Amino acid sequence: SSLDLNYKIATKAIDLRELKDFQVLGDKIEIPKPKPVIPEIISDPNKSIPKKDSELIIFGESSDKIMYSLAKCCNPIPGDDVFGFVSTGKGLIIHRTSCPNATQLLANYGHRVVKTKWAKNKEISFLTGLKIVGLDDVGVINKITNVISGDLRINISGLSIDSREGLFEGTIKVFVHDKEELEELVNRLKSLNGIQTVDRFDTEKEG
Repeated sequence: SSLDLNYKIATKAIDLRELKDFQVLGDKIEIPKPKPVIPEIISDPNKSIPKKDSELIIFGESSDKIMYSLAKCCNPIPGDDVFGFVSTGKGLIIHRTSCPNATQLLANYGHRVVKTKWAKNKEISFLTGLKIVGLDDVGVINKITNVISGDLRINISGLSIDSREGLFEGTIKVFVHDKEELEELVNRLKSLNGIQTVDRFDTEKEG
């Protein structure tokens, strides 16, 4: 009714700019159905991930599956706690809730944030990175790569090692399907003799 409409406008449940989408049917006002949002997809020539299958479930009235792009500042993977941010001209961008930019986005642009949850899809791999520190023993790198490529059959995108004073610090970029697979990899690496720490890092920051 008109009373319902006035109440929703007063409580800001309805934006005045949306009134043009309402229809009058007899003595009733019909609320428009939510339109599915299809953000623009940002093509990344450096990413070997098929975009057409990269989907999230967007929790809203319509619960649509839509396309998205991943924030380069935090490189989320399935299983991470994430949120979607609708960016002007760039569509829906997915950030980890622990992203360095999350606090600012949530505080200043809350109206552009949408709740998200990963759709289960084991066919798509996501690039992430690990920093490994351990004793610089003979064969230690071979042990690490055997666990990654041999035992777990995870593809390695890049590997770099620095050694000094009997210790090595390595950075490895790998393609994983989700956070569960990444955690299994981390635990397997930590169990190797001579490995001291294994930590995830944001691949863009580490170059």
